[in-house]
Amino acid sequence: MPAFRIPPDAGVADRKIFQTAASTVKWLKYELQAPARLPLFRKLGMWRRGFYSRSALIYEFPRNDAREYISDYTHLVRCWRLNAWQAIYDHKLALRAFLLAMGFRQAETVAYIHAGRVLLDPFTPAARTVRLEGLPERLRGDGAPARYVVKQEASLGGEGLFLIEHRDGRLVRRRGRQTAPFDLAGFEAEMHARQNPHRPTNAWLIERWLEQGDFWRELHPESANTIRMLTLWHPDDPAPFLARAVQRIGTAATIPADHWLDGAVCAPIDPATGRLGTARLHPDIRSEAPGGEVCIERHPDTGAQISGRPLPGWDRIVTTVLRAAAALPFNRIASWDVLVDRDGVSVIIEANGNGGVSLLQVHGGLLRDVGVRRFYEAYGVV
Repeated sequence: MPAFRIPPDAGVADRKIFQTAASTVKWLKYELQAPARLPLFRKLGMWRRGFYSRSALIYEFPRNDAREYISDYTHLVRCWRLNAWQAIYDHKLALRAFLLAMGFRQAETVAYIHAGRVLLDPFTPAARTVRLEGLPERLRGDGAPARYVVKQEASLGGEGLFLIEHRDGRLVRRRGRQTAPFDLAGFEAEMHARQNPHRPTNAWLIERWLEQGDFWRELHPESANTIRMLTLWHPDDPAPFLARAVQRIGTAATIPADHWLDGAVCAPIDPATGRLGTARLHPDIRSEAPGGEVCIERHPDTGAQISGRPLPGWDRIVTTVLRAAAALPFNRIASWDVLVDRDGVSVIIEANGNGGVSLLQVHGGLLRDVGVRRFYEAYGVV
């Protein structure tokens, strides 16, 4: 499929045309790559309503009312226009710099890699540029065991993400169930292979692994188990509000991350109490659960109880995210990924200006909530 790039000097109307074309291509690619086993007449019915055919399985249509859900078309074509400045969400380093300046704790950025050059420790007075060959020495540090997360600076959905561990004097690469020695030449080739001229940057970030709190380690210790929180800011309101939150929990298949589409667990969070509800696996991953179930009460790998448990420090987590959302005056909608560290501090890992909605709506349509519907109606989205 061809890629579309919006010219920087394009007007509003032209940008809408380009975005609609790009969304159409994305739609076709998704339908080709993830076909749903549905009769053609049901697929056509889903498309007419603005949903991927696979959404019928994820949202359990027609048992649930499609009118209560943000459609895939609405999410792809209309919601991207909501934020006045989308670019900051597309660049993890830029958002991290902003959050650090505002006093929010962040994961330690060890390296920023671009065009074969490595900027080590970019947010410290010791920042310096080295060639790629100098990266392993920095990762070995003082020789103590260490973990690092490697990710593309402008990626979505954990694309290309993996873990580097320094142990027994060696650097080891991990992703899911695969473990291998870290090969610098192989990593360099991978960076070149993933280059995309239609992305703002082809940069990579390396950050130190954050040790999460005991509650989240108990759920699954080998993955970073983050909370996804959707905040909305109605034009008539003085501050943003929390629209929905879910707890993501990684599995053996997703190490070191917790991406639901790759096989992680997703549990709804009661916004008033912080209590976890019944967790769900993606329909494609149901075979991983005992008995092949989609809805689960316990973690499929660790056996840890999920449903019914309150998140420690929930009020502090909500306060942190709402304060961050209010600190961005151009922010209208954002999905925040939060990890609670071993000190009980809520660390915002990243944010998406138009993050995926299936993870949130698998527990019920967003438009069931009056306040959420009011927000989308105010901007003409629904």
